[in-house]
Amino acid sequence: MAIPKAPVKRIIQNAGAERVSSDAVDALAEYLEEYAEEVSKDAVTYAKYAKRKTVKEEDVSLAVNSSKSSESPEEGKHNIVDVIKGVFDAVSEGQGIEDVIKSFMKK
Repeated sequence: MAIPKAPVKRIIQNAGAERVSSDAVDALAEYLEEYAEEVSKDAVTYAKYAKRKTVKEEDVSLAVNSSKSSESPEEGKHNIVDVIKGVFDAVSEGQGIEDVIKSFMKK
């Protein structure tokens, strides 16, 4: 796993969780890594289309924005904005973070 666990745990705690299981951290880190890989692939495509070898911030922004506006996301994938909003909403309602993450993993 390329994403360190400590920052992922802090993200969940900053969302309001008092305690976070290692399974919850692993699940969210895995999802974030998969999402980052998809955005990166799209950003590389934008850079190549612009006839550049260097991926720029604008390529990443385009990739993120294009994934946000997709009307028919691929089966089993989630928009990261929706995931984060869902986590914040569920935690603020007192739902356990493990349940929140599992619900996203099943979709």
